[in-house]
Amino acid sequence: MEYIILSMLLCKAMTVYEIRNYIIKNLTTVCSNSLGSIQTAIKKMLSKGYIEVREYVENGLNKKKYSITDKGLSEYKNWVGTPINLSKMTNMEESKLFFLGIAPKEKRISFLTAMNKDLEGQLKALTAIKESTLNIKEAIIDDNVRNISKETKHVDNLLSVSNEKDLKSVLLNTYDYQMELLEYSIERTKFDLSFYKNLLKKERAR
Repeated sequence: MEYIILSMLLCKAMTVYEIRNYIIKNLTTVCSNSLGSIQTAIKKMLSKGYIEVREYVENGLNKKKYSITDKGLSEYKNWVGTPINLSKMTNMEESKLFFLGIAPKEKRISFLTAMNKDLEGQLKALTAIKESTLNIKEAIIDDNVRNISKETKHVDNLLSVSNEKDLKSVLLNTYDYQMELLEYSIERTKFDLSFYKNLLKKERAR
């Protein structure tokens, strides 16, 4: 969670709620969007000096906006692009499948039916995201260039991490890999859906 938030703060200073909304919109298949998880990560990064906070008043409300520090930028450079630790890519919820055979038949069928329904919904949502981005790549990149260019610090952050010479190149690379992850998520969900449909068929015939 810490590095996901640092990735966001490279481009823009954000409030907790802005961070959460970004995760909900873009990263629901990758990490939790709970305020508790986000606030815990922010507290850790503040204690490590990776981020700093600016407090201000807007429309009569006290707000806090977080931004990455030089120490945080240095830490991010050490992290970004390093290989994925496959041993950490675990899902405790999958233990329910491991022990599912202990449950009564009606509960096994209910479990597998719910899994199929959830996966169908997830596949529909991911496919909708993919379709919504078709043929608008340049528009998205240009819009991001305009927004990030408003703060020289954020442009410098991205150029420093990426070693690219211009902001658009960084954002093009970033967009391409985000689309690759989206495609991976779609294909993985299709596989999972096929697996659970077949498992439900086997269970009903058991």
